[in-house]
Amino acid sequence: GAIQKVKINPEKFDVNYTTIGDVKPRGICGSGYIDIIAEMLRTDLIDKSGKIKENKSPRVRKGEAGREFVIAFKEESDSASDIVITDADVENIKRAKAAIYAAAAILIKHMGFKFDDIKKIFIAGGFGNYINIENAIRLGLLPDLEKEKFIFVGNSSLAGARSILLSYEAMKKANEIASKITCFELSVEPKYMDEYMAALFFPHTDLAKFPSVKVR
Repeated sequence: GAIQKVKINPEKFDVNYTTIGDVKPRGICGSGYIDIIAEMLRTDLIDKSGKIKENKSPRVRKGEAGREFVIAFKEESDSASDIVITDADVENIKRAKAAIYAAAAILIKHMGFKFDDIKKIFIAGGFGNYINIENAIRLGLLPDLEKEKFIFVGNSSLAGARSILLSYEAMKKANEIASKITCFELSVEPKYMDEYMAALFFPHTDLAKFPSVKVR
């Protein structure tokens, strides 16, 4: 019942969505939020700072948490109320994506690389199985790289634990990898906050970092 994929008609602002299990919507999951915000940016329903624009659609209205956009009305859902995304929701997601992007940017700089030097980016977890890469880039959650560089690995922690239980060689390999890992404390990195503040924008204050989004 969680809304996981969304498309918005740019003329009438009708919302087309799919849910987990193909049943009536009951809420929104992470990949759904990414799609919603990306589609709202594409259809000019929110500005680059993440504020929902007034008078753009009859689905935009005032709510308890500021302006909100109706994704699914109560009558079409399996919920006791309309399913909406609010200014507060967008703000929270903007802060989260800024923290993720800023952390990656700092680590890349610390190693003396650029994002373009990265050959593969592995996306783990159940969330990663359904994320729309293009939309995640449009938000500035992921760096603007070729889609082929992003690889979904599913529940990698569970797969790793299973491998270690079943294979002595896998256990030795895991120990070898663990011995090479270092801790990088972002909270004491002086440039992290600068990167974070710069990323508090969709997709970023420096649009040159997202050339494909700039073209679109």
